[in-house]
Amino acid sequence: MEVLFRSRRSTGSSVIWVVQEIMDDMHSRSLVMDEPGTLSVREFDVPEVGPNEVLIEVELCGVCGTDVHMNEGGMPLDFPVIPGHEFAGRIVETGEAVTTDFAGVAIEVGDAVTVCPGRACGECWYCNNVPARPTACLDRTVYGFTSIDREPTLRGGMSEYVLIEGNADFFRLPDDLDIDYGALVEPLAVASYALEQSFQSGLPFAREGYGPGQSVAVQGTGPIGLLTVATAHATGASEIIAIDMVEKRLELARKFGATRTVNIRDYDDDEALIEAVRAKGNDGIGPDVVVEAVGHPSAFEQGLRMPRNGGTLVEVGHFADAGTAEINPTWIVQNDISVESSYVYPPAQFRTSLSLLQGYRDDLPFLELFDYRVDLSEAESAFEAQATGDSYRATVHP
Repeated sequence: MEVLFRSRRSTGSSVIWVVQEIMDDMHSRSLVMDEPGTLSVREFDVPEVGPNEVLIEVELCGVCGTDVHMNEGGMPLDFPVIPGHEFAGRIVETGEAVTTDFAGVAIEVGDAVTVCPGRACGECWYCNNVPARPTACLDRTVYGFTSIDREPTLRGGMSEYVLIEGNADFFRLPDDLDIDYGALVEPLAVASYALEQSFQSGLPFAREGYGPGQSVAVQGTGPIGLLTVATAHATGASEIIAIDMVEKRLELARKFGATRTVNIRDYDDDEALIEAVRAKGNDGIGPDVVVEAVGHPSAFEQGLRMPRNGGTLVEVGHFADAGTAEINPTWIVQNDISVESSYVYPPAQFRTSLSLLQGYRDDLPFLELFDYRVDLSEAESAFEAQATGDSYRATVHP
């Protein structure tokens, strides 16, 4: 099979793309999680590209907290899988029917792209009746979480090549946006979609529903929490309260727009912590919106009591099961607290992410998140660095 493949040559500060014709069968080195805690590099045949498919060569893939949970046995999956769902790469080959990305932007070989990992079947009851909620699909597959025993094999970002199937959604990166930003589009989609859950119907000028000038508290300043801080900054929040127990993360949160910070270690109990957060929002009344991005039941318990009366708690942290929380429903009712859940995002959220990255890359230090870079052979160390907190966002470069 004849394909076009673009390799890079570095010449000082410039990069030259060299087009090569490859007549032989192609192979991909890929990281495989055979079972939780077992990672190995294996080689697979690269499948033939169908008329509605796209083959990309991956340049980088982030190691998400979800990948760590998966590696620690915290997610029931059909192993083995090729992990990785926060990735970007360049187009190697396109099927004859593919001329644009999801947004209708023209594409060609060599373009930098990022991929929306979730793929709805388009045929089940939810796809036909509730199309705005693709995550409800009964036969949904997700890049980075689907067994390699289910064809096509190359469905994970920690791989030299990934095959983008016909009904999967990918987005071309703007020419002036470094490809490294492509690995931030997915986590920023999670964060921005979470804050959007507080954009309730109502009258923002009457402080009903989130709007510019309001107060937002974010529990946890890991990557999702930090990108939520960035989204609040971009959407005009006047007060952004970042909450964490690691001071260096709070310092980075200030760079991303947090106006106030709360270090959990400074307080002896939940009551003192909750009062400290409420004291920093709306002149002591409490923030309008609280986003729980920690993923621990105790954070949810605390978060319910942080907003002002009539405020909103958005729960996004508990993607993986971390246990149950003890709550008092009467508190929710008597304080008129709105509780909104946020489960990943629809594909169009990637357009929001790209707009935020383009608009605020000069103001916010997005690329400072990538502080631990390895190739496939050292991927296990990237998982360890992410799990221990030694890295803010480790990346694997196939």
